[in-house]
Amino acid sequence: MKINSQRNFYIIGILFLLIFAVILFLRITTNFLSLIELLSWGTLTYMCFAGGYLYPHFRQKDERARFIREKGLKISMIFVLGFFVIATLINQFNLADLKMEELFQLVVSMTMITIFTSWIVLSKKY
Repeated sequence: MKINSQRNFYIIGILFLLIFAVILFLRITTNFLSLIELLSWGTLTYMCFAGGYLYPHFRQKDERARFIREKGLKISMIFVLGFFVIATLINQFNLADLKMEELFQLVVSMTMITIFTSWIVLSKKY
């Protein structure tokens, strides 16, 4: 499926926001609150709204869009390496009671948030 308008990103973002709100409400009422699961749904929501903001900037395949993508991924790579170091330390020294699956979901979510945030910041700067 190809999303080819900014409006579609925002519509899907609103749908993910509704799913996020329903899951949050249900988890709070049942006293089974998983922050990792909420972060995953929040990441999907954030990606859709960020994609909607970035769509006009990345629609053209020009030098500016390519520069923003490349520089954003380079900056994000530094943060991703930091996330992996922190995740390894958390796992090695048992600082948090997290399974490897949860730690992996946490790192993936933080990576996606970092990539889209760096693209937004760079698109405003350049």
